[in-house]
Amino acid sequence: YLSEQPDLPGWMRVDEFMRYMQAFYPKWDAVYAEELRAQFGLDPAVRIKTLSKGQRAKAGLLAAQAHRPDLLLLDEPSSGLDPIVRSDILAAVIRTVAEEGRTVFFSSHLLEEVERVSDHIAMLHQGKLVLCGPLDEIKAQHRRITLRFETQQPKPPIVPGALSVTGTGREWTIICDAARTALPAHAASLNEIFVGHAGVSLQTPDALAQSMD
Repeated sequence: YLSEQPDLPGWMRVDEFMRYMQAFYPKWDAVYAEELRAQFGLDPAVRIKTLSKGQRAKAGLLAAQAHRPDLLLLDEPSSGLDPIVRSDILAAVIRTVAEEGRTVFFSSHLLEEVERVSDHIAMLHQGKLVLCGPLDEIKAQHRRITLRFETQQPKPPIVPGALSVTGTGREWTIICDAARTALPAHAASLNEIFVGHAGVSLQTPDALAQSMD
């Protein structure tokens, strides 16, 4: 398990932390742990309290993965991290799933990242489940339609199967039930699908990065 803000012993060096964690897990793979340390660019001689937030996240992920658990639980693993660190963490998650066949269960509000690594998703809004199922099926069930008019439209257009309608004037975007529309449509992103069902939008990683600058 890896929490959003892992509580790591700051006084330990990275190599000491690895040996410390090894004592708790009989299945700890020291070779794999060292491979992860090198992959994450963690200096073994550096004390954890001097690591950046991203480096601490990597150290926490190392500890969570090195004993090769059948189920890996990640709570907002890349929240508040810069794009490079997020990419490293996602790469490690993808490798765990693709190469080792292990199950990763993680929560995230960065739906672009969820879309990259997940094969089954559940969407929650205000404590309620609004959507659940295989990612491919959910994507296939939703479409994005863009309507452009020659004149200003005072009201949103009415489209069968519409889940959400956004826009003003001459251009409108509709997220709809794919089975109920015959209009030309494109694949909808997870964020757009979430808007259709929950009525609110989540920040994308790029938007979050800009807010951190």
